[in-house]
Amino acid sequence: MQLPSQIRKYKKTAIALTAAVILIAAFIAMDALYPFPAGKLSPAPGTMVLDSQGKVLRFFLAPDGSRRIPVKLDQVSPILVKTLISSEDRWFRYHPGINPVAIIRAAISNISAGEVVSGASTIPMQIVRLCEPRPRTLKSKLIEAFRALQLRLHFTTDELLEAYLNLLPYGGNIVGVESASRFYFGHSCKNLSLAEAALLTTIPRGPAFYDPLKHPQQSIEGRNHVMDQLGERKTFTLQQVKRNKHEPIPHKLITFPIAAPHYAEMVHNIFGQQPIIKTCLDRSLQREAASALKMHVLSKRSEGLDNAACVIIHIPTREIRVMVGSADYFEQGFGGAINLSDIIRSPGSTLKPFLYALAIDRGIIAPRTFIDDIPVDYSGYVPENYDRIYHGRVEARVALAKSLNVPAVRLLAETGVENFLEKLRDGGMTTLNKTAAQYGLPLALGGCGVKLIELVNLYASLADQGRFCPVNYFARHDHETRKISIFSPESAWMVLKMLTSVTRPEMNDTWELTRDMPAAAWKTGTSFGHRDAWAVGVSGDYAIGVWVGNPDGRPRKGISGARDAGPLLFRLLRICVPGGRLPEKPQGSKIVSIKVCAHSHELPGPFCQETTEMNIIPGKTKMKPCALCRQILVDSKSGYMVTGNCLKNKHLIKKTIRTLPPDLARWRSEHGLEVESFPPTAPDCESIPSGTAPKIVSPSSGTPYILRDDTPIEYQKISLEADAGADSGELYWYLDGKLVAKSRYDKKIFTIIEAGKHRLAVSDSLGRTDSVYFTVKGHGAD
Repeated sequence: MQLPSQIRKYKKTAIALTAAVILIAAFIAMDALYPFPAGKLSPAPGTMVLDSQGKVLRFFLAPDGSRRIPVKLDQVSPILVKTLISSEDRWFRYHPGINPVAIIRAAISNISAGEVVSGASTIPMQIVRLCEPRPRTLKSKLIEAFRALQLRLHFTTDELLEAYLNLLPYGGNIVGVESASRFYFGHSCKNLSLAEAALLTTIPRGPAFYDPLKHPQQSIEGRNHVMDQLGERKTFTLQQVKRNKHEPIPHKLITFPIAAPHYAEMVHNIFGQQPIIKTCLDRSLQREAASALKMHVLSKRSEGLDNAACVIIHIPTREIRVMVGSADYFEQGFGGAINLSDIIRSPGSTLKPFLYALAIDRGIIAPRTFIDDIPVDYSGYVPENYDRIYHGRVEARVALAKSLNVPAVRLLAETGVENFLEKLRDGGMTTLNKTAAQYGLPLALGGCGVKLIELVNLYASLADQGRFCPVNYFARHDHETRKISIFSPESAWMVLKMLTSVTRPEMNDTWELTRDMPAAAWKTGTSFGHRDAWAVGVSGDYAIGVWVGNPDGRPRKGISGARDAGPLLFRLLRICVPGGRLPEKPQGSKIVSIKVCAHSHELPGPFCQETTEMNIIPGKTKMKPCALCRQILVDSKSGYMVTGNCLKNKHLIKKTIRTLPPDLARWRSEHGLEVESFPPTAPDCESIPSGTAPKIVSPSSGTPYILRDDTPIEYQKISLEADAGADSGELYWYLDGKLVAKSRYDKKIFTIIEAGKHRLAVSDSLGRTDSVYFTVKGHGAD
């Protein structure tokens, strides 16, 4: 008799199992067909940019306009976690996403009351509602339940709890517990009290109803109700609840500062949507620098200069400690919102130190090597000094300290534009995107565009024994391993030594602001077109750069790096390094001091009478024996110079002549400066002595000369010009074999030339010759 009963029992079990399997299979199929949009659990955050001490510099809204600051679960106060779980979903860590017991209890309560008086939403179900808002209908509840099961299947309880904490709404555009804690209480949610945690649990239940700013009484009552609930459930003691009920609620939102706005904006643009970006900016130093810059700009506006920017980099770490992008970020009409430290402008002479470092590394110069500062023509490009004054022969260190243009162009012509351009790019100059041919020799004088921040970092590299690494926006400890050598430690130190005695033609050496100036290596620059004034310096552990000008590129006649940017640089140096400290000679340096000829600064030759000391890099600095100090034989009776086959039967005495390179000798003579000359050669000496023959520099074989029909021929003479030494005496000019002129070796003369192809020859008094072929075209000739 029991068999049918057992069969019925087995049948019911089988049906139940089958139904369960079908439900599970259906759930798995639905889960595969309609996966939960996991990306909605972590929407794009807002960003807090912090200074080196962790204080907020600026807050940026999330892309959707929310004030959302995501936080990790382990960074949330345990008090808030306990409060939320105990008040919202006590069985959160145990149920599968929905709580059947709570559903039954809520249903009974609602039926008994005849209205909805209790809910059964679990934390996973609330997450679903926050991610996918729907009308409150039975269908929506069923979907929420399905989604909640999906969440529990694919995510851990901690992952869901973290998502929940970051999705909770707190009124307006405040989203998440970290954002709410900071905007309501002014601190992180890591440090919440029980009263604060209870308020953050209450507000999301009705952000408008429980708004503490608009409805403080309702907010207090809701908060206290939550705390009473916590006391009843023994989550916290009654004493804790009672004590925390007396805490006031916030009456206004905390306003985040906008400090170092240009810097914060740059960091945010570079590193994107990150919840928190802690930088290495020194807030107090930033404040002092900004104040100094603002005062400087106010004093310059009456002179037609609208704005300025400065950057301070910590040399060992390359951390950006200060960036002031303008005098006032919020100012209208002066480009205040533009980050002027990150715009591309012509750097003027500020690139010269790196050219000198390159020339030292290539052995072309040492600090005391002589360089000619006289007019020079490179296929039509004729560089001029700032004051259009030439100084003849100058030491390299003086040429750099005085920022002379002509010696710099001569160096670039010798080192090669391509090599210099490569060094600048290796040093982080990202804006140099043209070819060497496009830049040409004007690159030595700033004929390009750079950014202040990159320029200052290149100076920091020079002060860091010639090693480059990118700027750091965060405090890092791996900067040593990331540095690459772009200059030798020796050349970098030599150049910095040159820059410790900087003067400029437009700056009086007794300038009042140089008094008590911190020991520093520094350089100024003024751009083409009178648009930009620069000053960059290094002292101690800091590299500091200043730009002054007009953001719209408007020129201002007479603008000067020394006058308009230098004073601000000195103020910043005093702030950063009050006493200053010059770079020390690198350890293990190969620099040695040797004796050189005092006249030529080359290795002493057999006829050098005086020597001086000079620092060089052995094996790198290229030097040759002096050929400018020469010994001649003179007839003691006649005073003639005697050479070759006429040495017999003469009463000879030896005489040392200190000559100059021919082009330098000619320039000095043209300007009435003393040039030591050779005595005339004895008439009975016919042999041609050794030495430097004159070299024709005008006319040039590579330049076509065109005669104009509308100008008389006598006004179209061609210059006859040669580089010749003092021993050349008189020069004899032969045009197509006919003597047309004669002159002293250091004089320039002119002659009439007809159209056609010509050969010009020159011979000096010692019989040494040079010749050149050139073409003269008639007007309109091809």
